[in-house]
Amino acid sequence: MKRQNYNSQTKAAHLGRNTELSSGFVNLPEYHGSTVLYESAEAFLRSHEERHLPNKVQYGRRGTPASFALEQAVCELEGGHGAITTASGLSAITNALMAVLSAGDHLLVSDSVYEPTRSFCNRVLRKFDIDCTYYDPMTGANIRQFVKPNTKVIFLESPGSLTFEIQDIPAITTVAKELDIVTIIDNTWATPLYLSPFTLGVDISIHAATKYITGHSVAMLGLMCSNEKYAATVRN
Repeated sequence: MKRQNYNSQTKAAHLGRNTELSSGFVNLPEYHGSTVLYESAEAFLRSHEERHLPNKVQYGRRGTPASFALEQAVCELEGGHGAITTASGLSAITNALMAVLSAGDHLLVSDSVYEPTRSFCNRVLRKFDIDCTYYDPMTGANIRQFVKPNTKVIFLESPGSLTFEIQDIPAITTVAKELDIVTIIDNTWATPLYLSPFTLGVDISIHAATKYITGHSVAMLGLMCSNEKYAATVRN
């Protein structure tokens, strides 16, 4: 049986394992450190040329074999093209937004988003001349009425934080693709097990992995997963 035929629960139990790197052990070891050693000056220089490619160990902050394994697992569960870990869910949210927004852009945000997302939009993005409008999460295809000529991003969260509205994601992404607007979803509450945003037309999916993915409130962690069009943009 090929792995792509496994159900999501089976995939969650098996993805991200590389026994070649772990000497046969089931789980990869943790990697602690910043500096990476190279066999030659040529290998060191080559690592700088390849530093933006996924799964390239170059410096501790850019990722380790353990973080790469987690990224690959979540990316495959969600059906994305590339993923990257961050220090927290909020850092995933802010990095994804800053990757695709520029000064003068307009942003549409579901009115039921995680409160720190709203705070970042109101307190930080507006300082950089990025305007934000909050829309009713039940708007669906009527999202078109809120679009301005400079609208660059539509930010979704389904279910919404605390109030748990379920958005009509395909209706919104259909309008977004027609108007060349980037769609970002906070998929924390549904998780990759219950929502596959890329099959519904979303461009970038975010997780506050501190919640369900780490499971027991033992770690601060964020994840950004992107389709092929935006994977390099988000990683860079």
